[in-house]
Amino acid sequence: MDEASKSSATAKAVMILEALASAGRPITAAEIGLIIGQNRQTVHRVLAQLEELSLVQRDIYIERFQLGTRFGALAVSGLSTMARHSQAHRILEQLVDEVRETSNIGAFESYEVIYLDRVECDWPLRMHLKTGSRVPAYCTAIGKMLLSDLPNEQLRNYLNHVPLARLTSHTIATPKRLLVELARIREQGFSVNNQEDHVGLLAIAVPLYEPGGRVAAGLALHGPEARLPLRRALDTVPRLRKAADELSRVLFGGSEQIAEKRSRSRQRA
Repeated sequence: MDEASKSSATAKAVMILEALASAGRPITAAEIGLIIGQNRQTVHRVLAQLEELSLVQRDIYIERFQLGTRFGALAVSGLSTMARHSQAHRILEQLVDEVRETSNIGAFESYEVIYLDRVECDWPLRMHLKTGSRVPAYCTAIGKMLLSDLPNEQLRNYLNHVPLARLTSHTIATPKRLLVELARIREQGFSVNNQEDHVGLLAIAVPLYEPGGRVAAGLALHGPEARLPLRRALDTVPRLRKAADELSRVLFGGSEQIAEKRSRSRQRA
């Protein structure tokens, strides 16, 4: 962005939103000013406008700012539209045609996973969930994948706000055990849900990356454990990762950083 473009009010608002999105934690107006190269008065003026629109929210006790609820809703809605009405949906259809199990793309929103797009397999025995459905994060494959990439402060906030209810005998229902599981997911580069939210249902998920290398969403495959045992699910990881690479490029824009992070995940697994 050239200097002339940076001077517009719209550009300043976008730069502030990008700074908040990349920070990974609430930050002060002074920090925002340093990141985007604008004076404090300008930053405060634009923040006030964004806060009024619920695109930014402020913690009045520590005077720090973070993205607002309206921004999150817009981001999820936009991603869902892109996923359902673009090349991304065709990638999902091709994956399901090959592996013959239901697959979906999900993102983190308001402490839950929301399905952005979903393609059902043709088996009569399957779980029916629609695009826009919400599921818990701590006991689902995509959810645990997304939690594993959260900055420590955001992860602590999640654990402080979300009760880890035991939905089945396989549910990870304590913060200590969940943290161990999230560390394992970061190491291996994929996540497994082995009957943690529904008895008899198994799922496996891999990440979709933003250009900066952060996990933006997840791609999951799931089916009845009788048809999709753990060994078969693990065998699908290379095909899932191929689809995830394609989806990352389509939805978030390809970059060398994505390829490098995918390569590290493959090496660890």
